[in-house]
Amino acid sequence: MNRLILAAALAATAATSAQAAPPPKPKLIVAISVDQYSSEVFKRYRPTYTAGLKRLANGVAYPTGYQSHAATETCPGHSTILTGRHPAGTGIVANSWIDAKTGMSVYCVSVPGVAEKSARGPQNMRVTTLGDWIKAAQPRARSFAVAGKDRAAITMAGKNADGVYWWVDGTGFTTSSYAGPATPRIVKPAEAFNAKLMSAWKATPPQLWPAASPTCAALSKRQQFGQLEVSGAMPPDMAKGVTEGDEFLSSKRFNDAMHASPTFDAAVADFAIDLIEREKLGRGSATDVLAVGLSATDYIGHRLGNGGPEMCVQQAALDATIGRLIDRIQALRIPVMVMLTADHGATDASERHFDEGGHGYRIDDKSLMNRLNDALEAELGIVWTPLNTEDPQQLYVVVDSEEAPRERILHSAVAWLKAQPEVRAVFTRAEVEAATVPPGTPADKLTVLQRFRESYDAERSGDIAVAYAERASYGVPNAVGETVAGHGTPWDYDRQIPILFWWPGAPAETRDQPIETVDIAPTLASVAGITPPVPVDGDCLDLGGNCRK
Repeated sequence: MNRLILAAALAATAATSAQAAPPPKPKLIVAISVDQYSSEVFKRYRPTYTAGLKRLANGVAYPTGYQSHAATETCPGHSTILTGRHPAGTGIVANSWIDAKTGMSVYCVSVPGVAEKSARGPQNMRVTTLGDWIKAAQPRARSFAVAGKDRAAITMAGKNADGVYWWVDGTGFTTSSYAGPATPRIVKPAEAFNAKLMSAWKATPPQLWPAASPTCAALSKRQQFGQLEVSGAMPPDMAKGVTEGDEFLSSKRFNDAMHASPTFDAAVADFAIDLIEREKLGRGSATDVLAVGLSATDYIGHRLGNGGPEMCVQQAALDATIGRLIDRIQALRIPVMVMLTADHGATDASERHFDEGGHGYRIDDKSLMNRLNDALEAELGIVWTPLNTEDPQQLYVVVDSEEAPRERILHSAVAWLKAQPEVRAVFTRAEVEAATVPPGTPADKLTVLQRFRESYDAERSGDIAVAYAERASYGVPNAVGETVAGHGTPWDYDRQIPILFWWPGAPAETRDQPIETVDIAPTLASVAGITPPVPVDGDCLDLGGNCRK
């Protein structure tokens, strides 16, 4: 009976899609990524949205989409959104990885061979993006990106963007000649925007947080996270007193608090609106692309978790901010397609999960990794550290020698890890590389090993992949502003994210299929009237007869 009901529901959805008018070809595609916006958070707050997020959720909504890979971090996740490729294809397997030749850490959007610290670009990306494809097919098309984080803007912008901007503390929005044009025409308007913003903030220090609604205020509760006690008051402890002093704009305390507040997203949205207006995006003969990365939800989730009043206030503010952006586009009468998703999900702080009757684990990952290396040194009789453990989920063998051969290090490390109560699965590089993902495997049916395979790159991935207990929080915070919760695991709460499509006249459809972020780029390409010119891992989603046969 259940199968018959499911089949009927799917048939009804398919019939509705078939009857709906196809989306009109837009003059502007706006691709929004909300960093650390899990399906859990979306579903929890969906009934409360009244502005932009309500409008988007009332389009074609997939509440439970997937970042189907294991490396649920910012850079890998963003690299999938407009490329149609898993991290195994984009080459962006983590926020940072270890270079096998030098043993040095490589930041995902650093520029190989360039010593300049501010150099940022897509050179580590092995693929192109939607903006690149449309520009190749429609020579008058333009592609821009703006985000709170450099790695969000760059990985969505691609190889041939017309302008790529991200936030730098004390400066405002900036770019790099390695990411896109850094000519006066691109840089000067950003400098003018920054000067106006900083002047306004200096004259009237920003109220980083709006007042909490009664619903949000009811979530306030004193909480212990590791060794850190937080009051649960609004505004949060980390935001108090940060605008004191004449030079507060350049202070670390202010900028840390500003990142983890609704003010950060508001600044990005203001810059996006300014960019649309000054570049006249969506008013040419071709389809322009604007990628927007909103980062505050991630900072708030890391510093404060997602189960308290802070995330409640953030969701209301995010809803308003996105509404303001869409309202401005509509006021300009631009034919638009808006897509919103996330680079990854997250879990709340383990202590709050535990307090609410769930499972919660706080893992001191640094201590765990030190114990692992100490055990290996004792077993192998060596006096040097055998594993690089900067990322406890991706471990690298440091040296392969006669004294301690790689295979012996791997064998001993895997055995030790499997004996730890915090560990749920351990795979060697060979096991991950040998895994296959049959075409058409739904994202919700992938094994843990297959999820690691979707993140695997032979030149960049670690020698050992580790999955720890579900709902674990890593590290032991002891000061305001330190991480209390996070993401990065292969578990569903980190992989599941909403994927929303909206355009004027869009049908209101909520679809429960487990689609993936790699489906977004081929879908938006079809809406723009083109076919991806390169292989993609995803499929075109039928928004109403838009997919080419």
